[in-house]
Amino acid sequence: MLDAFTSSHAFALALALLLAWALDTLFGEPRDAFHPVAWLGKLLWPLGCRLRVMQPTAAFWGGTVVWLVLAIGLGAIAWWLQRRVLGLSLWWSVPVLALLLKPMLAWRMLRDEVLAVEDALAEGVEPARERLSRLVSRDLSGLSEEALRETAIETLAENLNDSVVAPLFWFAVAGLPGAVVYRFANTADAMWGYHGVWEYAGKWAARADDVLSWLPARITALSLYPAWRSAHWRSLRRQAGRTP
Repeated sequence: MLDAFTSSHAFALALALLLAWALDTLFGEPRDAFHPVAWLGKLLWPLGCRLRVMQPTAAFWGGTVVWLVLAIGLGAIAWWLQRRVLGLSLWWSVPVLALLLKPMLAWRMLRDEVLAVEDALAEGVEPARERLSRLVSRDLSGLSEEALRETAIETLAENLNDSVVAPLFWFAVAGLPGAVVYRFANTADAMWGYHGVWEYAGKWAARADDVLSWLPARITALSLYPAWRSAHWRSLRRQAGRTP
């Protein structure tokens, strides 16, 4: 009885994963008003602004406690939702789980933004720089057409882990709670994980994202290997040694 129960739920989770991927590929991102990750951003920003002006020790522990409370709370909500949904018939549980997982993925958006940079290059370097600035925070003013194209491809490879592979990996490992906690960790790192005024408030968020992304990042790199020549693979290994 337990084996059948476990197998049926695993089957539902697998189908939900595939359906969520299909939904993301077909429809892309929902509007911010309906996007849980956008809601997270609106919650994290004011909290972070309060934390970053504290003294270093208070900022570090404050950032750590806030991160843990939110991660545990969101994970618990996701666990409760998943448990309730898996109690439904397969015809209901799969689409509902897929809809809950879909906001954790952003492949369609990432792909479209990178392709938009390529289209903008047909109009000139400046439009392409402006478009690429939506994806990266680095200075693009001195980049040539070739460098802009290379940066766009690098950004696609880098964000493939955050937007696709890692959420799916953690969903496969821990179900909806895994995907939700990972997306929270990645969003917190994107908003708090900087040097300067964020150094202490965002330190835990940055390290937590590094830990949760470590194995998925290696899986992402391996999945890209067939498309790369050996020289690119050696470059990847050098870069991996510089980053978590």
